[in-house]
Amino acid sequence: MDDKTLFQLSTAKKEDFYLSDASPLGVPFHNLRKTSSDEQRIKRIEKGRPGSPCYKKYLSNNTEFTDLPICTASRQYQSLKIKELKEQGLEKAALQVQITKIEEKDCLCEGLSSAARIINKIPIPHKLSVVTVCPGPNLAYFSGIFSLKNMINHIYGYENLNNNLERPHMFINELKLYIDFLQKRIIDCSDSLSEKQSKYFSKFKSNLLAGIEYYKTKHRLLMELPVNMKQLISLNFQLNKMI
Repeated sequence: MDDKTLFQLSTAKKEDFYLSDASPLGVPFHNLRKTSSDEQRIKRIEKGRPGSPCYKKYLSNNTEFTDLPICTASRQYQSLKIKELKEQGLEKAALQVQITKIEEKDCLCEGLSSAARIINKIPIPHKLSVVTVCPGPNLAYFSGIFSLKNMINHIYGYENLNNNLERPHMFINELKLYIDFLQKRIIDCSDSLSEKQSKYFSKFKSNLLAGIEYYKTKHRLLMELPVNMKQLISLNFQLNKMI
């Protein structure tokens, strides 16, 4: 990883990590706000030229407008898709929501490989040197830059990394990730919720509620940190308000 992105990761707060729809393949992944790639994406939008030039074409899989597949993060696709949306006569607010979804797609072919080229001083074609990362959300609870050897020594008790940031139990964090995912998907479908989607969301919610009840029986889990039960009750309340 390049030094700039490493520093961003080591100093990032919980709110800097988010579940994004940046993948051209439509696979949600956790992202970091204000990376060099994200900044470049926003600048292109501000200049009225959203999307990336597509050189590698590894993720080209869309044939809405072309015979040969193109990438949904490409400038070609985003230009064609936004033009199509503008011709549909949508209300301004609804149009902007759809455009934002399109412009969120980012070039991963270049961004995910750039850091390795930067630190190894390998020439970067087309001057596309911005970096994309897909960090785990638990990085919010780490406050430094450590080597793999440091981490292994810490796990086995040979070294203390002095990472004293308070964090919830990993099962509580996992539960919150699922609830946030469900909430985002419900919001995305709120204008056109089908019966099939409604059943899926209801089943998803029921499974999470069952998981919460299971956690409540695990006294060791709830006693490890005094705030766990409070967080569990809060997440239970948040989940019950959905659908």
